[in-house]
Amino acid sequence: MGRLSVRLALVFAGLAALTAAGLLTWSAASRASVAAHAVREAEDAGGRALADASELRAAQQAYVATGQGEDFWFARVTALGKDLDEVLAIFKGHLASPEAVAAVDEAAAVMQDFRQVDDRARELAHARQIAQASDVIFGDGFDVTRKLTDAITRALTAERVAHDASAAQVRRRQAMMLAGGAAAAAVALLLLIPGGRREAPERGMSLLGDVRTQVADDAASTDFGDLSSVSWTVPAPSAAEPPAVDLKAVAGICADLARVADTRAVPALLERAAGLLDAAGIVLWIADPDGHELSPIVVHGYAPQMATRLGTIAREAANVTASAYRTGLLQTVKGDSISNGAIAAPLVGPNGCLGVMAAEMKNGGEQREPLLAAATIVASQLSTLVGPPSARSSRTEAAG
Repeated sequence: MGRLSVRLALVFAGLAALTAAGLLTWSAASRASVAAHAVREAEDAGGRALADASELRAAQQAYVATGQGEDFWFARVTALGKDLDEVLAIFKGHLASPEAVAAVDEAAAVMQDFRQVDDRARELAHARQIAQASDVIFGDGFDVTRKLTDAITRALTAERVAHDASAAQVRRRQAMMLAGGAAAAAVALLLLIPGGRREAPERGMSLLGDVRTQVADDAASTDFGDLSSVSWTVPAPSAAEPPAVDLKAVAGICADLARVADTRAVPALLERAAGLLDAAGIVLWIADPDGHELSPIVVHGYAPQMATRLGTIAREAANVTASAYRTGLLQTVKGDSISNGAIAAPLVGPNGCLGVMAAEMKNGGEQREPLLAAATIVASQLSTLVGPPSARSSRTEAAG
């Protein structure tokens, strides 16, 4: 590496690697920004579609309201139907997920069913057969409009989930590209460092000799503020390997969770899980029957009133707990010198995600794969204690 041309080639190669990584990262960020804008546009259109569907239902019910002019409400429903068709078309144009597009197509098909129901309701209302018109409106009409709002909601959910997964993949690619560029530049710089030359003593002692002399003669008085070369002769002791996860303890916790007959036993099991995971605290979040938000039901490692202070988390919230619930994937937050790290492990059942086990990790545990695997196992067993949202929703509607 003594030749000038070779050294210059290495310098330019390192710079080129960094430049290429920067350009690729910028390109990926630009595409992610475009995708995020499209999701916002889709959410705006989906929100308008839900509002129109709600107004459509209310306007149709006015057919049989006392003192209302049927001609006005007939025209109102017709106008709302046309506007909803246009909004659904706009909504579909902003979607990228095949599942979301299929749900919007289903909503468009439901609109045809609504018009058929609406024609029957108008005939009966115009003939002053109010009882029969009410049966059609509050029976078939209600079912059709509910299917319409359900399809629109599914489209919004599918698009959000697809965007979250795509954004996570883009971030991983950006990290890989930057790491690759930095590694290539680092290799080029390391190759440029000249090695020591024993055959040329007239040029002075080697770096190794200098350090040995300095450490031997001046160990008591040397300023160690900048001695990067000392590592040649005094290597730093390697960090102790973190203890392996106790698989027997994991199995014991899961077995005890499987035998839980009274939920009052859950806090003690969470305490054992916190000790196993080296966690400062654990919060168990459970989704509401509609799946719109998460509520803390069990808290370990914090004050008892912490659950009340935490409040609820919306499904669309920008945090790891909501992200774990939306994607059904384990999420992590890296700690630093001031605060601990965190993990969010989803509680997944046959019909989707039921909640999240969030844990505050000590000693960098959020970066240890064995602990992450153990957290996933414990969360999977906890999910068996939570009823499926559909069942909870049915019980709620029956109670209402």
